[in-house]
Amino acid sequence: MSEYSLTQLAPTIAAVLGLPAPNGCRQDAGASVAGAPKAIPEIVADLQGAERLAVLAPDALGMHPFTLWRHEMPFLDGLHRQHSLVLRAVMPTITPVNFSTMVTGAELDVHGMQSRESDFQCETLFDTVRAHGGRSAGVGRVGYTGSMILARFADLQGTAESNTDAEVEQITLGFAREQLPEFVIVQLGSTDDVFHQHGPSSPEALPVVRETDERLGRMVEELVGLGYAVIVTADHGQHDCDRGGTHGSESDEDALVPCTWLAP
Repeated sequence: MSEYSLTQLAPTIAAVLGLPAPNGCRQDAGASVAGAPKAIPEIVADLQGAERLAVLAPDALGMHPFTLWRHEMPFLDGLHRQHSLVLRAVMPTITPVNFSTMVTGAELDVHGMQSRESDFQCETLFDTVRAHGGRSAGVGRVGYTGSMILARFADLQGTAESNTDAEVEQITLGFAREQLPEFVIVQLGSTDDVFHQHGPSSPEALPVVRETDERLGRMVEELVGLGYAVIVTADHGQHDCDRGGTHGSESDEDALVPCTWLAP
């Protein structure tokens, strides 16, 4: 299976939408010989020309938990049987840093987003879409990265005050139906929550994994029907520890995330 850097996601999204990549994209993260940020060719080939694109990100659903549970996730498993590759998160493998990488193409030393309260130190996809006459949406649960970073910098700001992924789903699909923003990025937080509490391989993770798969199925079906290309990936992985689960290291369990996509 092909492996790329998570830094290549932002230039990939820009290429699909026919936009310049954000200026924070690093040349040492897969740049071409000419110095331009390098998009992921498999995704661009399938999605290029789409007028709208949505990124759905179940937090912490890295290769380790996905491999453990994919037989319980028929929708996501089916997408990966069509299109599948692996992205490597940047260090440290924590949520604010890697969601910020997803929308800038930059690592921490360039984008500067050490925490949810930080401000970007480089251009983002939100800026790029806005500069070319489009609109973006960021959606997540109150107090989570999806709200405090993605929604804070997007044009359409979606915060699930009920602190549930069910409301995240409702807000996202409401934006898509009524506003049709060109770029949408969504954090689904329940997977990270249950992995931290019980461990990604624990039996307690199973109901949440199943629910997330069903949610992704509903969201992708409606978004594609509305003309969105969809990318499903995660910000980082997670590994089991003595008290539940954790992440932040450069281990493959923490750093490798599955990525799949579907054209409108």
